[in-house]
Amino acid sequence: MEFFFIWAIFGFAAASFAKGKNRNVWFWAAIGLLIGPFAVLLILFMKPGPGQSQGYD
Repeated sequence: MEFFFIWAIFGFAAASFAKGKNRNVWFWAAIGLLIGPFAVLLILFMKPGPGQSQGYD
């Protein structure tokens, strides 16, 4: 059970960073659930998407 909880946290973190960078939140939440910390690292190093920033940079 703890294993799922930890991976869910990575999903939420990736979704939060994706929102701040104007990326698809649901896609990054799913990627975060699948590959965990690697998804968080990927989204952190990505450039922001087009549009106004959400302020999580």
